[in-house]
Amino acid sequence: MRKHTNILATILALGCVTFAANVALADSGAKEAMGHLNAAISHANGAVMHGGEGHAGEVSKHAGEAIAHAEGAIHSMPSGNPHGAEAVSHLKEAVTHLKAAVKHGDQGHADQATSHAQEGVSHLDGAAMHAKEVH
Repeated sequence: MRKHTNILATILALGCVTFAANVALADSGAKEAMGHLNAAISHANGAVMHGGEGHAGEVSKHAGEAIAHAEGAIHSMPSGNPHGAEAVSHLKEAVTHLKAAVKHGDQGHADQATSHAQEGVSHLDGAAMHAKEVH
């Protein structure tokens, strides 16, 4: 009987260690994702600001930086929970619009680039709302 108790105690202890390690990894992933997400929002807002001033090239530059950070957030976001999965969905949609902003900015179409950058910001904000709930 004592042998079975020791085995059960060992299994329970290993389970707790594994759970704690997974929680720590998810937490560090969430922190990394939030860092990327905040940077993406900052750059996307910069794209919108420059677009409002008619600076199509700057829209492209900032939207490109926002894309890099949004993709970093996608790769580091813990997606094992519904909020993480929803955040990733918003991030992917943001990347789609930000890529369109880059394309239009490169063509000198500041108004269209700005419109896509604004839509990208909306999706990044949606991602941030869900990412804050990832544990």
